[in-house]
Amino acid sequence: MQTIDPDYFFITPEVIPENYLELLESIEIKKELLLLRCLDNSELNKNLKKFLLLKKKYQTKLILSSRHLDISERFDGIHFNSADLMNLSNLESYQNCLGASCHNEEEINKANQLKLDYIFISPVKKTKSHEDASSIGWQKFKELRSLSEIKTYALGGMRISDLNEAKKYSADGIAGISSFMGQ
Repeated sequence: MQTIDPDYFFITPEVIPENYLELLESIEIKKELLLLRCLDNSELNKNLKKFLLLKKKYQTKLILSSRHLDISERFDGIHFNSADLMNLSNLESYQNCLGASCHNEEEINKANQLKLDYIFISPVKKTKSHEDASSIGWQKFKELRSLSEIKTYALGGMRISDLNEAKKYSADGIAGISSFMGQ
C-alpha cells in the first residue's frame, strides 16, 4: 500500500485536446496525481510525450486506467473502473499505486478488502463526462465515505473550488476531469 496525500487528483478526458498541457499548467496548484483515461492505446501513445514531460516537470505520478493494462508496467499506478474492480481477486503482481472508481457499498467493500491505496466515489454532482448518470449528492457521498478505510476522493462535477466543501463531507480530496479545467 502506498501513501497518497494530495488534495487534487487530475483525470484526463478520453480524447486529449492539443492544448491540454497548457490548460493543466494554467491551474496554479500542485499536479501530483494524473489519471490517464484515454479512449484507447492509440490516444494514449499519441500524447505520451506530453504526459512524461508533465511527470518530469512536476514529479507527477501517472496513474493508468485499467483499460490500458497491457502497458501498465511503464506507469506509477493503475486505476480500476468499477467493473474491473469487482473482478479482481489477487493484487500480488501489482507493485505500484492502486485505486478504483466506486459507486456503491459493494464496490467500496471490495476496495477495502483489496487494501487499495485510494478510491473515487462518484458522481457527487452532475458531470459533463457522464451526462446520463444520476448524481448522489454530498449527503450520500458522506454515507458511502464512512464505509471506506482508505483515501477517498469525491468525483463528479468537482471544481477546484469545491475542495473545502468536499472536506466538510469527509472527502480526503477531489478528483476532476473537465470541471477542473474550467476554473
